[in-house]
Amino acid sequence: MEAKNTFDLSGGYVLPGFIDSHAHLLSTGLEQTRLNLFEYEAKIEAIDAIRRYAEKHDKVVAYRWDESRWRDDPTYITASDLDGIVKPVVAFRRDGHMAVANDQAMRSIGQHRPDGIFREEDMQMLDPLVKPGEEEYVQALQTAIGISASLGITGVRDIVDRATYDAYRRIKSNVRIFKVIYAEDLFAGFGSDPSDWGVKTFLDGSLGARTAAHEGWDTKNLKMSEQQFERFCEGTWSRNLPVAVHAIGDLAVRVAAETMHRHAGRQRNSIEHFELVEDGVLDIIDANTIVSAQPNFLEWAGHGGMYQDRLGESWLYRNNPYRDILDKGLKLAFGSDSMPLGPMYGIHYAVNSEFSQQRITFDEAVRSYSEAGSYLIGAENWIGRIETGYSADFAVFNERNIEDRRRLKEAKPLMTIVHGNTIYDASRVDS
Repeated sequence: MEAKNTFDLSGGYVLPGFIDSHAHLLSTGLEQTRLNLFEYEAKIEAIDAIRRYAEKHDKVVAYRWDESRWRDDPTYITASDLDGIVKPVVAFRRDGHMAVANDQAMRSIGQHRPDGIFREEDMQMLDPLVKPGEEEYVQALQTAIGISASLGITGVRDIVDRATYDAYRRIKSNVRIFKVIYAEDLFAGFGSDPSDWGVKTFLDGSLGARTAAHEGWDTKNLKMSEQQFERFCEGTWSRNLPVAVHAIGDLAVRVAAETMHRHAGRQRNSIEHFELVEDGVLDIIDANTIVSAQPNFLEWAGHGGMYQDRLGESWLYRNNPYRDILDKGLKLAFGSDSMPLGPMYGIHYAVNSEFSQQRITFDEAVRSYSEAGSYLIGAENWIGRIETGYSADFAVFNERNIEDRRRLKEAKPLMTIVHGNTIYDASRVDS
């Protein structure tokens, strides 16, 4: 076999190109053109940023605030915090399962809530204020694809609505995009394109927004009974499409696992997030059920973190059990959920977790962010590994940045290569 291209990597540390198995590239792109609150470490700083942005824009649509990171006041932003801002404001929590709107925004949509908090499906009421225009969809996706390449990502399983799906048709991406469409947006003909993967549905919400289906929490957090979910799966499988089911709380995880177990062999499905895993659940996961998890969520999982605050001590050692999953011989595919986008950010937490049930090796984490992702999307015979006969998809790093395991989330690639073509070169960007 003769190579078409040769590269002088100057002693670089070569990894398989990363495959993000669960991303929301639209929101990643929109955060760059709207307001991103992720970096703020104090509530007052985030609110001040919103006020400054409002001074220069007709409205504020902000993303990624996270009260668990704030050193001054670790409580949700509410409408009262936004008093005095005369422009409409909508600010989404980091997990995307909750948003706060100020009085002006609520008046414009004809809704009023004393605290301004909208959760889960109720956030659709905010669409008139936040939904992008057609060109903004395209611009946001193009921006996010560029960011992906700069992070060593060569493939993405992107969760999309119909408008995002249509916007992709106008884009030529140098990153491989595999699309998972929300169930409510499924249309006749989806699945005919090789890049169409399957259908996304929800069994619950999030821990941060307190909408996960967790024992002792609101029973309404479980969005479908086991029978309803089974009917959904059978309908999706009848169209020869796999299911990606969002399941975070212990009740949702068990419903997902038991349903998939009863139908072992029906497509190559995934359980998304898979965070609160009760004893015995791992024993019923079959080879065609892939755990699609987000190692960056371990940011909240240590002593004194958000999970301890929300769940108590009993779940500290039992959430996100990556070590146990791999020791069972199960498939573990990593993604970011765009919280934030970036494989090394998540790998850092998986490798450095304080709990043995979560902590895995660097090599295992890389395989979960590459080889396991290719298996999930059904492309394990041609991408996801550095091996003869596979596509030349690589992420090249400075070895010094990889050797220091305590600083992995700061590591950025020198070069990203897809099918033998350089799609990102840090030296050209710097110059």
